[in-house]
Amino acid sequence: MISKDLVSGLKLESNLSPDSICEPCLAGKMHSLPFPSSLNHNRSPLELVHSDLHGPLPVASHSGYKYWITFIDDATRFRAVYLLKAKSEAFEAFKVYKSWAETQLGVKLRALQDDKGGEYMSKAFISFTELAGIERRHSTRNRPQQNGLAERANRTMGERITAMLSESRLPPSFWGECISSMVHVWNMLPTASLSGTTPFQAFYKRKPDVSHLRVWGCTSYVHVQRDKRNSLQPHYEKCVFIGYPAGYKGWKFYNPVTKRSVISERADFDERYFPGTSKAQLEAVQSFACLPESPQTC
Repeated sequence: MISKDLVSGLKLESNLSPDSICEPCLAGKMHSLPFPSSLNHNRSPLELVHSDLHGPLPVASHSGYKYWITFIDDATRFRAVYLLKAKSEAFEAFKVYKSWAETQLGVKLRALQDDKGGEYMSKAFISFTELAGIERRHSTRNRPQQNGLAERANRTMGERITAMLSESRLPPSFWGECISSMVHVWNMLPTASLSGTTPFQAFYKRKPDVSHLRVWGCTSYVHVQRDKRNSLQPHYEKCVFIGYPAGYKGWKFYNPVTKRSVISERADFDERYFPGTSKAQLEAVQSFACLPESPQTC
């Protein structure tokens, strides 16, 4: 990624090889036969968008979310994920995605590929896409591979969430912050589907700046403003790094003492350590990759 000049804001300062064994990776890895790759790859942004819904999750997020829905632009491979409290919220999520993507790219969404789940087939959803001139494409019941791009993405997200929670030692209820951070980084990484670029650059037409990226779940020392402390209190509060808040030039942190989150642009990170939680909470971490309602086989 660095040698191919795909990102900015990052320098390689070590020639050490990665560890041969990565326990968090093993914790999240699922074994299954791969789906065959798609024969067609649309090169025009929003010419085709793939979507898949994942859930219900075994544990609700802090805000009560139990599902997530993924939208992937076929041309750029850029991924957008929305958290849902119920399957019925899929239609509203699609409208939000459509409006956002069309505004960013200046083109209209032309086709939507899904697995024909009930959340995609409501009268309101069908009527909306018909009026918008959006072509609907569905995978057949016995050929879920036809929607393989979105389903593989959801499986990968589930595996990575499991691995990140295992490494950070945070309880499963942090999966919402985890997936948002993971997708934020994933879009900045190269993919075999694109030659010499990343989903971020293909979508936004500029290289991603990765200088703000930090190890998720690591120990963080967040600056406390002068008006928020007295002269005898420390100038920082010890927190856990949990994400990249949209619309802010800063990071999101969780204070395990006050049990509150905070957004700040001033912090020091110790990416070697993960404050985590108790062993009992750690053991509660479950796999987020394969669930009873998922059509995939674990």
